[in-house]
Amino acid sequence: MALKMFDALLPYFGGKRKLCPVIFGLISKHIPRENWQSSVFVDAFLGSAAVSLYAKVQGFRVIANDIAERSVIAGKALLENSDTRLTDEDVYKLFLANQENKHLIEKAFCPDVFTRRHAIFLDNAFANAKRPLDQYLLLKFSFRLRPFSKYSSPNAFNRPFEEGRFDEIKPTYTKHIQDNLASILDILKIEKARVNAGVFSNGFRNEVHKRDVFDFLREVNGNVLYLDPPYAGTLAYENEYRVLDVILGDDKAKSRFSSEGGMKFLEEVLSEADKFPLWVISFGNAGGKNDLNKLVEMVSRFRKCATREFMYRHCEAMATEKHKEQCREWLVIGWK
Repeated sequence: MALKMFDALLPYFGGKRKLCPVIFGLISKHIPRENWQSSVFVDAFLGSAAVSLYAKVQGFRVIANDIAERSVIAGKALLENSDTRLTDEDVYKLFLANQENKHLIEKAFCPDVFTRRHAIFLDNAFANAKRPLDQYLLLKFSFRLRPFSKYSSPNAFNRPFEEGRFDEIKPTYTKHIQDNLASILDILKIEKARVNAGVFSNGFRNEVHKRDVFDFLREVNGNVLYLDPPYAGTLAYENEYRVLDVILGDDKAKSRFSSEGGMKFLEEVLSEADKFPLWVISFGNAGGKNDLNKLVEMVSRFRKCATREFMYRHCEAMATEKHKEQCREWLVIGWK
């Protein structure tokens, strides 16, 4: 079921679906699996929702948070929602003419991000999409049209594609070209089935919040606190997914966690997290910019900890071979 439910997720920078079995294997050393159904998993930086969705299927009650509307929509569609699935009727309703259509995408992001026919459809469809589940389907649809690693880039393929200069388009974009040529309805039905694969009940009322992380941590309680903040010195989600944020009316400045000195803000988070018995922290070396020893030193000021390091190749289409070889992903477990 775990692999099937992951079809419901958005492709996303920093997604942790590959590391979920490792993360929960480490948790099991501190909280036996037979106790998971009486435990609360708190995810302070929800992101793509991969880890929280995995926690949900493992039987934890999940309380998640993110400041970004795109992540909150994902959480409400897949974590809070336990039984409502998309139907063909829901898909057809997206095509109904809506007088509230502001044509934002057509005016601001056509043709550099979306072709005109897709911009016209998405403007109208987002005006019709009142539920997070419907909005999430449209986010899934939009990621079929755009490579997630170059979502906001005007230099991907859209303008030459729209203008018929096909010989200028790199072979890298073959799949996305095929999806841009496909029927809108056909893609929506495929993504509808994938979203529905992530809708299930684990017997609990799971929660998703949109709060400042410090306010969130002060107000919730749980047995496991999972922290996967934006990595210091890396690409900022607010830049890479700004197109989506503007469409959703949620445009924000770059997160301070993504800045070169962003690790110090993680220490501020830890200072607010003493009440959580177990910490699980995901972090990366940003191609060598961040230091594992400094991270361990930071966590050790608060409690005992252990680490795991992984070679983790991501953003294959963007990074140089040297950068990919240098990339490391860290898991830090902290306990009292």
